Amino acid sequence: MALPKSNADRVNSLSSGGNSLTWKSCSYCLNKTFRTSAEFTKHLRDDHCSQEGGSFVCHYGYNGVCTSLPVEGVSDRDYEDHVIKHHTKAQDGGKESGILCGMTPSPLQGHLYRLSLLSDGPAWNVNAACQNMAAILNDPKKGKQKDFFTRTWGDGFIENTAIPESTLLPIVDEAYFTPYLKKISKRYKKSSKKSSVASAIEHIPTRSIPKPLDGNEGDLSAIPQAFLQATFNLSQPDTFLKVFPFIRESGLSHVLGNGKTLQEKLSYYLDLIEMQIAHQISHKSDDFFQAVASHDAVREELGKALTAVKALRLKVKHIDVTHVQGSLKVLQCQVARQNYAMVYRKLKLMATVHQTQPTIQLLLSTSDFVGALDLIGTTQEVVQQELMSIHCFRYLSSQLKEMENLIESLLSNEFERLTTAELNRPLNEDILVTEEDRLTAVLYGMLRQRRYNFIELFKDEGLTAMKALMKQTIVEALAANDTDVERGSMLFEQLKHLNFVSWTNLMQRCMTSLVSLLNRIQAIHDIMAHVLATETSRQDEVVVTEDDRQRLQQSLKEMLESLCDSAHDQCGRLLSSRTKDGALLERVSSQEFVALAKLIEAFVLDCQKISGHKAIGLKLAFQGQATRFVQKFHEERRSKLGAVLDSERWRQAEITPDIQETVDCFFRSVARPEFQPVSKAEEDRKDKIMVNGESYVVVGAALFFLPQLLEYCNCVDNLPTAAPDLLTRLVELLKTFNSRTCQLVLGAGALPLVGLKTISSRNLALASRSLQLIALFIPLLKDHFQERLAPKQKTMIKHFDQAHKDFTDHIAEIESKLLTLLIEMAESHLTTWEIKPPVPSVAFRAISKQMAKLHEAINPIWPSHDVQNFYSKFNVSLKKSLQHHIAKHGVQNNGGPQHGLVTSELIFYVSSLKSLNVLRDDETVEVFSNDLWNISR
Repeated sequence: MALPKSNADRVNSLSSGGNSLTWKSCSYCLNKTFRTSAEFTKHLRDDHCSQEGGSFVCHYGYNGVCTSLPVEGVSDRDYEDHVIKHHTKAQDGGKESGILCGMTPSPLQGHLYRLSLLSDGPAWNVNAACQNMAAILNDPKKGKQKDFFTRTWGDGFIENTAIPESTLLPIVDEAYFTPYLKKISKRYKKSSKKSSVASAIEHIPTRSIPKPLDGNEGDLSAIPQAFLQATFNLSQPDTFLKVFPFIRESGLSHVLGNGKTLQEKLSYYLDLIEMQIAHQISHKSDDFFQAVASHDAVREELGKALTAVKALRLKVKHIDVTHVQGSLKVLQCQVARQNYAMVYRKLKLMATVHQTQPTIQLLLSTSDFVGALDLIGTTQEVVQQELMSIHCFRYLSSQLKEMENLIESLLSNEFERLTTAELNRPLNEDILVTEEDRLTAVLYGMLRQRRYNFIELFKDEGLTAMKALMKQTIVEALAANDTDVERGSMLFEQLKHLNFVSWTNLMQRCMTSLVSLLNRIQAIHDIMAHVLATETSRQDEVVVTEDDRQRLQQSLKEMLESLCDSAHDQCGRLLSSRTKDGALLERVSSQEFVALAKLIEAFVLDCQKISGHKAIGLKLAFQGQATRFVQKFHEERRSKLGAVLDSERWRQAEITPDIQETVDCFFRSVARPEFQPVSKAEEDRKDKIMVNGESYVVVGAALFFLPQLLEYCNCVDNLPTAAPDLLTRLVELLKTFNSRTCQLVLGAGALPLVGLKTISSRNLALASRSLQLIALFIPLLKDHFQERLAPKQKTMIKHFDQAHKDFTDHIAEIESKLLTLLIEMAESHLTTWEIKPPVPSVAFRAISKQMAKLHEAINPIWPSHDVQNFYSKFNVSLKKSLQHHIAKHGVQNNGGPQHGLVTSELIFYVSSLKSLNVLRDDETVEVFSNDLWNISR
C-alpha cells in the first residue's frame, strides 16, 4: 500500500482552494510530482494498481480503496478509461474530493486539518463528513449484508458503531463542579454590577398591556372542533360532511344557497382567529422588544469576541511558526529515524530468515538434527511474530512445516538404519556401538519432536535380529554336521539328526551369540537412558516432562526385559525341539545333563545381569526335563542300591582310597569347623574308614551308598531348581537303605538271599555301625539342601529329621537285639546256677565265655564308648536277674557261707569284664556288690 502524504501537505493542498492541477502530484505518495498526465497515469498503474489474473484493481484512494472502481477489478481497457475519467480528467477540472461534493473549502476547514495533526489517527478530510455509496460497498471490513437492498438511504444506512469512552480522559461528574458553583454564586450575590444585557432591557420603554377581549369577542368555542384538529383533511368523507352538512340533507340541489351561508360562517371563524392572534401579539410585544434589545447587546459582545479571536489566532499562528513547526519537524524526523531503523532490522531479519534453508541442509549433513529443528522452530516464531505481513514470506511457514515433517521421517529412517546396522554386525567385533554419536544425535532429535515410538522400533529390530541370528547359527551347525537342510520343513525339526554333543555345542553357540547380542542391546539401551536423562535435566527448555520421563524409563526397562524373555523363548524352542518324546534323556549321562544344566544356568544369570530381571521361560522349559532326569537319576541309584543290599553278605568291607577321598571331599565341601583331616597312617588302613577322626567298620553296601549321597549333593548344586524333587527322592533313598537293612538283618531276610546260615552278632554290629555312618551324613545333607531351597520350600527340610530319627531307632533296635540275646543267654545259665563250691560256678563261666565271645565280635566294629555303654546296660539287666535268683535261693547279706560264695562269683564276673576292658572306672566289685544287695533289700 502506498504511503499517504503528510498532513501538512494535504492541508496546504486543500487550503489552496483546489485551482491547481492535482495530477501534478500524488495525494498519497511523498514528493511525487509529474510533468504530464501520462506520467501520472503510469504512476497510478505502477504503484496504485494490482493485477489479479486478467483483472486490474485500482487502489488510489484513502486506505488503498478507490471509491469509484469495484474491488473485483476490470479489464485493461476499462482500467484506462477509469483512470482518465475519475483521476486525471476530473482532477483537471479543478477540485479535491470536498469540491466534488459541492462544498467550497473555507478557512475553517484549514484549521480543522491543522488540529487533526495533533492526533495520532489518520488525517480528517471532508470525505469523512458524508457517506459514500461506493465506499460502503467496497469496504472489505464489512460482512455480507443480507438486507442491503431493503434499507432506506440516510444516516442509518450503515451500522452505527459505538465509540468507547477514552481511557485517557478522567470521568467528571456533577459533584466535581459543586465547589466552583458555590464559590461563584457567593461572588455574584455580593456584586451589584449588572450586565450590559440587563441594562439595555431596563432602558426599553414599557408599553401598556392590552386589555382582554370582551365576552364573546375572543371566545373560540363558537368554532367547531373539527377545524381545530391536527388531522383535519377535507379529502376524508367524514370531515367533508362535517364542513358541508347540507349536502347530506338536501343533496346538491341547494348548494348555491347554503354555500353563501357557509361562507359567512367561515369568514366569522377567520375573524375570531385573527382577533386572537392580534391579542397574542399585543400581549407579547414587550418580550419581543426586549429580545431585540438583547440581540443588539449580544451582537456587540460577539464583535468584541471576534476581535479577540482574531488577535488570538495571530498569536497562535506566530507560536506555530516560531515554536511548534520546528518541534514537530524534529518529532517527524525522530519518527522517520525509528521507522528507518525498524525497516533495517526487518531487512536484516529477512536476510537471516532467507538463509534458513541452506543452514538446515548444512546441519542435516553433519547429523545435527536438534540444531536443524531448533532453527526451524526459531524461524517459524520469527515469521509469525515479526514477518507476518511480509508478502514474500507468506508460504515460508508451510515450507518449514514440510521440512520439519521431512526431518521427522528422516529421523525414523535413520534410527532404523542405525539400529539394524548395529544389531546385525558380526558378533566377533569388540566395540558394542560403532556409531554412538550419530545414534545419540538421532535420539535427541526424536525426543525433541516427541516421537517416543523409538523404543517400540528398537524392540522390533531386536526381535528381528534375534530370530535371524538363531536361524543363521542353526543353519551353520547343520552344515558343519554334514546335515542337509531340507527345504519346506521346519528348521527346528531337523535338529533331531544331531547327536547330543553336537546339539549341546549348538545350544552353547546360540546362547553365546544371544548374550553378545543382548550386550549390544543393553549398550544402546544405556545410550537411550542417558539421552533421556540429559533432556529431562535441562533447565532452559523443558523437552521431556517428568511424567513422560517416568513413562519412557519404564518402557525402556520393559523393552530390555522383553528382549531377554525373547532370548529365553528362542533357546526354549531349541530345547523343546530336542526334548520331544523324551529324546533328550536317551543315551545321556548324568555328566552331560549336568553340563547342559550349567550351560542354561549360566545363560539365565547372564540375561539377569543384563536386564536385572530373572526370566523363567527357559527354566520352565528345562524344568520338565530336569524332573524326568531326576526321576531317571533316582531310579537308577535306587535299583543299584537295592541290588547291592540284596547281594550283601554283611561282612566287613575293604576300604579303598577312592572311598576315603570321597568322604573327605564331602566333609570339605560343607566346610564343617570340626572336620579333621585323615592322617597318612590312617589312609593306609584298609579295614576302617575314617570320618572326622572316628573310624567306622562297615559293610560294602554302606560304602556303595556314600558316593550316591554325594551324587545327590552334586546334582542339587547343578540343578538348584530341582532341589525339592531331589530332596524328596534322597529322603526316600535313605528310608529305603534303612528299612531294607533292618529287613535283611533283623528280619533275617538275608538268609535266603545270600545263603547265610544265621544272622550273627557280628552281622548285627556291622549293620548297626553302617547305619551310624549313614546317619552321620544326614545332618550334613540337611544343611546342604537347606541352603539351596527357596524360602517357601524350607519346610521340606523336616523330612531329613524324620529320616534321621528312623535311623536312630533302628540302630537302637539292633543294639537292643544284641542286648536281648546276651541277657537271654545269661538268664538261661542262671536258671541252672547253684550256690555251692566250686567257685566260679559253671554258670558264671559260661556267662563270661559268652560275654568274651560277643566282645570279640563287636569290639573291632563298635567304638569303645559304645561297647562300654552296651555292657553297662547288660550289667544293669544282670543285676536284676541275680537279685531274682538270690532271693529265690534265700541268700542274705549277712556274711555267711552262701553270701561269701555269691561275693566270689561277683569277683569272678567283674574280673572277666575288666579283662575285656569294658568297665568304667567307677564300676568296681564293691559298687557292683552294693548295688546288688541294695536291690535285693
